[in-house]
Amino acid sequence: MKRKIALGPGAASLILIVVILSLCMLSMLMLISSRNDGSLAARGTEMITKVYDIFDKSEHRLAKLDAYLMRCQQETQDMDTYLKLVEENLPEGFTMEGDTITWTDPLDKRILTCSVRLLPPGETERAVWVVHTFEEPAPLGTGEEEFDE
Repeated sequence: MKRKIALGPGAASLILIVVILSLCMLSMLMLISSRNDGSLAARGTEMITKVYDIFDKSEHRLAKLDAYLMRCQQETQDMDTYLKLVEENLPEGFTMEGDTITWTDPLDKRILTCSVRLLPPGETERAVWVVHTFEEPAPLGTGEEEFDE
């Protein structure tokens, strides 16, 4: 004997309500996900812009250093005298150790470290890149505090 399952008008309405609620929940989850993706893309774009700006700044500092080195080369052709002259009058923000000049530029919690090695006077190029990298400071150990000087 076969039984007929009869669904009344209430059961169809109940199924329709469940389907509509499920679709609403899925659409809200997709909306939240797309907003998060948009936010992540905006932060990524901002960080990339900052990185390009800091690299641009380092290239401008290298150009400033190159102009300074050109003036120093015009005064002497002896390497030792040239190095002393460069070290004595080095522009602010640059440090010199041997024949290497270094400078740093901060970006958020990272530091862009740039170093160039000086070439002998009379060369067409006055310096070559040695280091041009981002470094992240080492995390503080237990019990250490960060402080401003």
